[in-house]
Amino acid sequence: MGDQSKSFQECCLYFTANSLSRFIGNIANDAFRVTGLQTSYAHLLLLIIEEPGLSQGEISHKMNLKPSTITRFIDKLISMGYVQRSQEGRTVYIHPTEEGIKMKPKLDQALADLFDKYCEVLGKETAIKLTADIHKANQALGENE
Repeated sequence: MGDQSKSFQECCLYFTANSLSRFIGNIANDAFRVTGLQTSYAHLLLLIIEEPGLSQGEISHKMNLKPSTITRFIDKLISMGYVQRSQEGRTVYIHPTEEGIKMKPKLDQALADLFDKYCEVLGKETAIKLTADIHKANQALGENE
């Protein structure tokens, strides 16, 4: 477990990652509130706007969420008029609607506000390094599934 003089809360990646997730989740929810979307839906919409025509499977992989969760999120975004499905054979592809594309400036601003807020707390250099390190860890752990 590493350094025995430290508590499990300092040494356990699971605990610290989940604790960080709760803190950053609250900051993100505040930043994305102006969009009218929950943070996960906003990130999904951004992905669909930036990479139109992804399959639901590709989206599931990119967001590291179960296909059933992605289906539920997409259904919600469809009901809001932001995305639409198209099907070729057995594969379902997701595209933004015009209304969805119009959301991009608001989503980008919410992302910028989120970045500014956690940089204010952590310091810009630390925030950028932490984000890069977590991204690398996610990639490495994802390769070992």
